[in-house]
Amino acid sequence: MADEREKALKIISKNSIGVLSTVSDNKPKAYYMTFFNEGFVLYTLTDKRTTKVKELEENPNAFVLLGYEEGVLNKDYVEIEGKLSLTDDQSLIDHLWSAYMNVIFDGKDDPNILILQLKPETARLRGTKNNDAIPIDLS
Repeated sequence: MADEREKALKIISKNSIGVLSTVSDNKPKAYYMTFFNEGFVLYTLTDKRTTKVKELEENPNAFVLLGYEEGVLNKDYVEIEGKLSLTDDQSLIDHLWSAYMNVIFDGKDDPNILILQLKPETARLRGTKNNDAIPIDLS
């Protein structure tokens, strides 16, 4: 299991763009997002005024898919389910900030920046070659 855990962490670290799925009015919603990770805890920045923030305030359950590339066969990817929390902690924004975010926000002091933090409840390693989902030990 340690090998699968390390493999999953490597995939998460190398594949920062993924899909965040939420549920609103009993219907799934999906968003491409850029993720930062500390272990299996994921972070992504968004605008406070987005629809997804309202959805997550109503239902914090989320699902993230990282590592899959369309058209690439035999590639492993990671699925993470958990609960999202919202924070505007400036020290965390400073820690996660990168220059490309200036395209989206008016600097890292923009009052509309919000961080979504996903604390995983389950994680699975999957592959396009094998349909088995390998559970990852999160302890």
